[in-house]
Amino acid sequence: MEFTSTEQGIVVLLEPGDEVLESLATVREAADVTGGFFTGIGAVDRATLGHYDTDTQEYTEETFEGQFEVTAFSGNVGPDKIHAHIQLAKRDFSTIGGHCSGARVSGTFEILLVPSGTTLEHELDERTGLDVFDLPE
Repeated sequence: MEFTSTEQGIVVLLEPGDEVLESLATVREAADVTGGFFTGIGAVDRATLGHYDTDTQEYTEETFEGQFEVTAFSGNVGPDKIHAHIQLAKRDFSTIGGHCSGARVSGTFEILLVPSGTTLEHELDERTGLDVFDLPE
């Protein structure tokens, strides 16, 4: 993994075998990012996707293995959490996607992390059962 800071944010380049979320956590710590948003593209050979059921307030997860193009990767970081969503394209051009709780790079993975300028901590929203931003008043 490599990363560099630019005027637009932090550009991250991941290599085969890198774990995407672990790498983002490393960059967050090294660059002292307490809040930000990210987007990226690349290729993975394993990803764990989740889907949140608002009725039961529970996630179901499934791990997929194969050759996938990452057609969309986005989310946010705070000091307490990385929240990511991912869309994967299969060889037949069909797609799957959802909450990303893990992904392993197979080719390359390029991310732009843009610091938000404010700390983005999360708190439990009792109404939805989800961790949401605890924004300053």
